[in-house]
Amino acid sequence: MRLLIITSLCLAAIAATPASASAQVQQTNPNAANRSMETGGQLRALRQEQTTQSNTLRMDIQRNQAATPAPNTGPNAIGPTGGTGVIGR
Repeated sequence: MRLLIITSLCLAAIAATPASASAQVQQTNPNAANRSMETGGQLRALRQEQTTQSNTLRMDIQRNQAATPAPNTGPNAIGPTGGTGVIGR
């Protein structure tokens, strides 16, 4: 759960940095388009990682719920075993 919170904070930090269209067409800086695409790629990778972690966590919860047997409380339920504690009866 802590990892999901950290990933969410990273996504918010990257989303807060604007990748404007003007950065992609700067004639004086040929690497601006590459940096913009790199930032977009990192954002998509973080979103995918967060989705994967969320799906894995959900699947683990569902698996644990499915593996927990329901208590037998019907008429055929076996009560506690052992004697009465009284010897000779």
